[in-house]
Amino acid sequence: MTRLTSIMDDSIRIYPEYELLFFEERTYTNLDAFRRGCRLGNALLALGLQPGDILLAHMENCPDAMHLLAACAKTGIIFCPTMFLLSAEELSWIAGHSRAAYLVTTPNLLSKVRLACPEMFERGRVIMAGGSPEPGTIDLEEICAEQSDELATSPDLSDDDVAALLYTAGTTGRPKGVLLTHGNLGSNVRALAYTTRITRDEVALSSLPLSHSYGLTTALLPAVCGLSSILMRWFSPAEVFAYTERFHVRSIAGVPAMFIQLLNHPRAPQYNVRSWKRLQSGAAPLPDEVLKAFRDKFGVNLYEGYGLTEAAPVVSCQSPHLPFKPGSVGPPLDGIEVRIRDEFERELPPGSPGEITVRGLSVMKGYLDDPEQTERALRAGWLHTGDIGYLDEDGYLFIVERKKDLIISGGFNLYPSEVEEVLARHPAVAESAVVGEPDPIRGEVVHAFVVLNEGMEVTERELMDFARGSLVYYKCPHHVTFLDELPHTFLGKPSRRDLRDRLTRR
Repeated sequence: MTRLTSIMDDSIRIYPEYELLFFEERTYTNLDAFRRGCRLGNALLALGLQPGDILLAHMENCPDAMHLLAACAKTGIIFCPTMFLLSAEELSWIAGHSRAAYLVTTPNLLSKVRLACPEMFERGRVIMAGGSPEPGTIDLEEICAEQSDELATSPDLSDDDVAALLYTAGTTGRPKGVLLTHGNLGSNVRALAYTTRITRDEVALSSLPLSHSYGLTTALLPAVCGLSSILMRWFSPAEVFAYTERFHVRSIAGVPAMFIQLLNHPRAPQYNVRSWKRLQSGAAPLPDEVLKAFRDKFGVNLYEGYGLTEAAPVVSCQSPHLPFKPGSVGPPLDGIEVRIRDEFERELPPGSPGEITVRGLSVMKGYLDDPEQTERALRAGWLHTGDIGYLDEDGYLFIVERKKDLIISGGFNLYPSEVEEVLARHPAVAESAVVGEPDPIRGEVVHAFVVLNEGMEVTERELMDFARGSLVYYKCPHHVTFLDELPHTFLGKPSRRDLRDRLTRR
C-alpha cells in the first residue's frame, strides 16, 4: 500500500514525537502536523466537500499548504495547488478548467483571487488562511476551532484514487491538468528516500514552491524519513546561509537559478557551510560551469536529478553514495524503468539519444478532461516525456534536450543546450537561451538571446565567430539578440516559449 495518507500516519506510528518542521521562528512536531491535518480535514468535510471534489490552493509556501495536502489526502478531496506567481488570467482559467469546489488563499494573494475568481466570492467559496478574515471569505481558523484532532470519517481510498491535480507550466500552450494518484505520489517519495539513502540526521531545507511537484515531493520526504526540515516562504540566499549555520543544514533541494545565486552571493565566503552534504538540483539543466564553480568554492557537489510532473515527479537522480558523473542526472529511482526510443518506438542502445520513456508506479493517471493527450503521452504503457536523452553503459541518464525545443536546420537536428553551453564559455556572457527562428531556406536557424555580465561588452559578430570555433556551421547562431534579462518560468528555466513569441511579434 503506497497511499499518500499513509505517509502521515506512518510518521506518527514509526517515529516518536519530534520537531518535523521549522517555519519563520515556529516549530511544528510530527504530532502537531498530524492533528492539524485532521482538524482541517474535518473542517473541509463540514463545509460540504466530498471525496473527489477539488480544493484549489493559491498560497505562498507555509505550513498550512502541507497540512491541507494531508487533510485532502485523508478525506479523499483532490488537492490542487497553484503557483502564487500566476497571473489572474491564468488562475481564472485553472479555476474554471478544474471545476474547483472551494479555493483557499492568503491575505497577500486575496486581491488577485478577487480579480480572477469573482464567482467563487459570490458563492461564498473562498477560504482565508492566515491574517484577519475578509468580507466574503471563510476564516480557516474559525471553521477549524471546534474540530476534533481525530478524523471524523475516513473514506476507503485505494492507490488508484486521485490525490492531487497539478497543472503543468504550459510551455506549449494552455497548461494541462495532471492527475496524480495516491499511489503515484506515495510511491515516488518512498522510492526517492530509499534510492538516495537519506538518513535521519539530515536537516533539510527547501524554498521550492509547494505548488510544484518537485517542491511537493521534497516537502514530503521529512515525514517519510523522520527528518527535521526548514520551509522557506520564498528563496533568499542570505537566509539559506543563515539557516545553514544555525541548524547545520545538510540537504537542500533547489533549481539551478537558486544555486547560482548562492554561488554569486557577495558574502558567501563568510558563511560556514561545512554541513552541506546533499544539494539536489532539478527542474532545469545545471550548467557545467556552475557545477565546477560551486564545488571549487564550497567543496561540495551539486547532485542533478530529472523528473516531470507526469511522473510525480522524480525519475532519476545522483546521490552522494553513487559514483559521481558530471552532466548526468543519475540512474532511475528504484522501481522506475527508463527506455530510450526512436520515432518508430524502437528501443535504442546505450549512448544513442532518443525520446526518454518511463514506466513505474509513479506515472500519472492521465490529463484532466483530455483523453487524446493522455493516450498520446501514455501510449504502449510508457510515459513519453517529450525529452531527449540517452543512457550510458552503467544505466545513468543524460539529458540532451526537450523534444519540443529541438531545432531542425537544413535537415540537421540540433539541441539548444549544445549552443548555450558554448556561449556560456565566453567571459562576457552571463546567461543565454537559444531557439529556432523560421527561415525560408533552412526551415529554422539558430537565434541566441544573450544577457551580458555587468560592465562587459561583445558584439553579435564576435559571439557568432566565437561559437564557430566550437560548433559545426548549422549549429552556430545566425542572429544574436542582447537582453537585459531573459524571461524565466517560475522554476528558473529560460522561457523559450516567450522567446519564440518575441520572434513572431517582430
